[in-house]
Amino acid sequence: MKTVLSVDVAKNKSMIMLMNNDGEILIDTKEIKHNLGEFEKVKEEIEEINPENLTVFMESTGTYHLPVERYFKENGFNTLVINSLTTKNNFDTIRKTKTDKKDCYRLAKLFFVNEVEYHEISKKDLYANLKAMTRQYFYLTQVNIRCKNRYKRLINICFPEFEGFFARNRIYEDTALNFIKAFPHAYIVREKRIDALYNNLRKVDARHDYYYKRLARQLKDTAMNSFPGVDKDHADVKNLSDMASILQENNKLIDEIRKNMIELAKQSPYFEIVNSFYGIGEVLAAELLGELGDITRFDNHKQLIAFCGLDLAIVQSGKSINVHGAISKRGDKYARWILFNISQMVVKLGHQYPSHPVYNYYLIKKAEGKHYYESLTACSTKTLRMLYFMCKNNKRFLEE
Repeated sequence: MKTVLSVDVAKNKSMIMLMNNDGEILIDTKEIKHNLGEFEKVKEEIEEINPENLTVFMESTGTYHLPVERYFKENGFNTLVINSLTTKNNFDTIRKTKTDKKDCYRLAKLFFVNEVEYHEISKKDLYANLKAMTRQYFYLTQVNIRCKNRYKRLINICFPEFEGFFARNRIYEDTALNFIKAFPHAYIVREKRIDALYNNLRKVDARHDYYYKRLARQLKDTAMNSFPGVDKDHADVKNLSDMASILQENNKLIDEIRKNMIELAKQSPYFEIVNSFYGIGEVLAAELLGELGDITRFDNHKQLIAFCGLDLAIVQSGKSINVHGAISKRGDKYARWILFNISQMVVKLGHQYPSHPVYNYYLIKKAEGKHYYESLTACSTKTLRMLYFMCKNNKRFLEE
């Protein structure tokens, strides 16, 4: 006899129902709040009934299901979380009737349908924590891009010549950030002694003293002839100083998360395998494992490809079948973004490794007349198939 506690999760509350595989309802549908007291009451009710082979069953709903999942797992209940698309695909009907009670009952019925396949989403704490880190890393790097754009714009207003002293991205490093934080306007630089500018520049102490002395003189000379878009009392001068401070803090936080993320990812048995793939460094390997979790939990590579939303959206009408449509994009968008970056990296390094299978696949797609982005999307699917085979068979990149 199997029993299921179906949980229809909403924000700060859920509808629950306990039912066995004979259709007998042991606990009728009712609402509970997401707090310790309510969870404990449900646990007591379940213990009084003492059902056989109990499984707590719910669908993933962003972050709302996490307190429910955590409580039942920590209290020793077998807990399964399925993708919400599974329930949608199995219960889409013409009727528009939808209530929380009906959803709870449908979830229970779904559990007993043998044909429906599901996978536990948060199978291991390792992957759950890694995913939380990768999402934070992704968010902070995106925020940092906006901060850098703002910072650069303010520099062009307050000291437009400053950017020319720092090649490439060195304007976002500590030497430049420390200087702008202390002297955020050309007129402020003009008023300072060269030794004050020099002492600020050498704080990082990454290069020879002569370099910093020369740079201090050049900055002073340039500031003497500079005519910024605002005067030194304008609000944007303080905004620039503040933005330099924000960038420094963000850089430290991103570096710390990156380090911790890689250390945690190395605990996965698949890290070395994924990292062995030419074009995937430690950061991309950690990000990919954070999004995909245990790759071997999928029965075949097609399930993995669908999980990432890289499967084709096939459209059929009568005898006409369009099998060359766009990708569905119904899966993990972060995983797609990571895979796209991996494909870009492989293509960029293609001249160093011209026999790379993914690079050769890219060349084939380009020869077929595919657009650059279409070709990279196809390469993402190819990469996933290869990674799935490697992890499933415990083989490193191109290992016989």
